Amino acid sequence: MLEDKVKIKVSIAGRTYPLNVTEKEEEHVRRAVKFIEERIKIMKEKYDIKDIQDIQALMLLELASELDYLKRKEENDRLLLKNKLDQLLKI
Repeated sequence: MLEDKVKIKVSIAGRTYPLNVTEKEEEHVRRAVKFIEERIKIMKEKYDIKDIQDIQALMLLELASELDYLKRKEENDRLLLKNKLDQLLKI
């Protein structure tokens, strides 16, 4: 069964975006928007950058780097767990 969509508007860096999301997604989207707005503020202060495109590019780089790290960590953790289970099964 498909969930009903709700129309919401979010504002990022002074621009408004209309979205259609499920009620479950709405909470996640609003938290993501809050995170983005906080990161924009931090980047503006930390790097004294005025151009929003430069800030967005740095944020994308930061998030992509973090995502890559987490994916590699998950892969490594999975391999370690598999090795531990293999060792236990040999006992």
